Order: sequence, then C-alpha cells, then structure tokens
Amino acid sequence: MQMTRQVVSFNRHFFAIALAACVTGLALIAVVDNSILNLLLSAGIGLALYFIVASVVASYLVYDASDLYALRWWPARCLKGPPADGILVHAGFDPASPKIKAKFPGLRLRILDFFDARQTTEASIQRAHRLNPPAADEERIRADSWPAQSASQDVVFALSAAHELRNPDERAAFFREAGRVLKQGGRVIVIEQLRNAINFACFGVAAFHFLSRRTWLKSFASAGLAVTDEFGITPFMRAFVLEARH
Repeated sequence: MQMTRQVVSFNRHFFAIALAACVTGLALIAVVDNSILNLLLSAGIGLALYFIVASVVASYLVYDASDLYALRWWPARCLKGPPADGILVHAGFDPASPKIKAKFPGLRLRILDFFDARQTTEASIQRAHRLNPPAADEERIRADSWPAQSASQDVVFALSAAHELRNPDERAAFFREAGRVLKQGGRVIVIEQLRNAINFACFGVAAFHFLSRRTWLKSFASAGLAVTDEFGITPFMRAFVLEARH
C-alpha cells in the first residue's frame, strides 16, 4: 500500500475538493425542501464518493498490486538479456530505480531527472518532488538534451514520466534523445496510463492528464522510434517497447 498512500498524498487536493463537495451537498439537502434538487444533490454526492473509492482502488491495482514496480515478468518480455548500461528518466519522482538496480545488479544505471518547476506545474508532481528530494546520484537535465554519448545505452526506462511533457514537440525531442543514446538493438521501455475508458471510469476528469495511445504512437513515430512490442500491465497501464530506426 506504500505507493497508494503516496499517490493519495500527492493528489490530496482532489480528494479535499471531493470531500468538500460531499459536505456541501449534505448541508444543502438538510436545509433545502425540494425533492428534485435533493435527488440531484444525492446523485452528485454518490458520484463524488464513487470516484474517491474507485481512484484509490485503481491506484492500488496500478502501483501496489501490479508488476509495474515488482518487475517479476515485464522486464524479461521487454529485454533481450540483462542490460549492461541503462538510463532511467523521470519527472521529479523516482520509485523505480531502486527496484531496477536490485533486479539487475550488474547494470550501470544513470538516473536523469527532467523536472522543471516552471513547466511541470501540476500540483501533484510538484508535491511529489518536494516530498521526495532528488537522490545524490541523480542528474538534472533538459528533456531535449541528455548528457549521454550516442549509441551508449542498452536500455532507457521511462516509467510513468513522459506524460509530464505536455508539449508534443518537446515530447518528440525527448524521445529523439532516447533513440540517440541507444546502442544497436537497444530498447526504450515506456510504461504509461492511457486516456481511455477504464481510466476515465476510475479517475474521472483526472484521466485527461494521461495521453491517448494514438498520441503516444505519434510521438514515437515523430522521433524515429518503432514499436516492437506493446502490452498491458493491468487494464490501466500500457507498456511500449521501442527501438530506433537505423
């Protein structure tokens, strides 16, 4: 439940708004003598309570109950063998690198952080960055300029990070850098929640923060990356395995 508790903490402003709406609705029901209005208020309260519960349950299924950070099976599907050199790129919050280092003890892993408080303005990621200060071995970078040699990496991990790049051109530049640093046969692994029906059903309008599958495929193609595999990690998360077109 550790990741679920963190996700709830990072997004507590959404939960506070939903709870405030419930309290306001109950107060209005207590003082308003109008059956139609009270019915609408009751429906609104029920909907708010549904999204509070559904989003917490979905977060648990995404982060704690899935293989996303357990790394039991998806790395073997994505990689041809244990990588020697790799990069993990994140947007100010990095729960994955300790797991990856434990999974691949021989991996020389560089951790690159493209968080920029001036551009990444969403409250949840700002709060996540404040509550989880960067590790000493992290390198602060621009999303479109990585301090790594071309053709030097076996793998690039971008786990629930690249969606913070809201500008399509910046996102394409990010993936061009990922392709540039790959060795021949190297792979970029992107895992993201999608803007799809099940995420809308559990997260409501917050699912607009995710990107659609079509948008991801367009970003990959514009960066010269080919999708060699694609699969689900729970119905909420999608993994894309990419190789550079040489």
